Amino acid sequence: MRITSVDERDSSWERHQPRFRVYFFAGGDAPPASWSTDTYDVTGADVLEVVQWAQEHAGSEWLYAVALVDEEHTPPAGRCRGLTWLVGTDANASREDADEQRRFAAMLDRRGKRVVDLG
Repeated sequence: MRITSVDERDSSWERHQPRFRVYFFAGGDAPPASWSTDTYDVTGADVLEVVQWAQEHAGSEWLYAVALVDEEHTPPAGRCRGLTWLVGTDANASREDADEQRRFAAMLDRRGKRVVDLG
């Protein structure tokens, strides 16, 4: 983890209706096996509510990951959708650096555990 002090006035926009994408992965524990994936978009919630829903839905069998969905307006194509990973990562992606390997290992370690409980 790297922490840097910043000036909070450096942003030029904000959104109040985030769209989260939740991935559930089943199978494929041992490489090179692939994971089957179920994917959902979630709106009308904050990140803690989304993580709580994901961990409850995943149970003890599945891995889960949460990303923030964003769209860039790029002329002439119009819109280009992208993801920012918030919790975990794509289980089927190659893990080429230490951060990606650590995020995937944390996903495996979180399986079946509650990390958010809004009680």
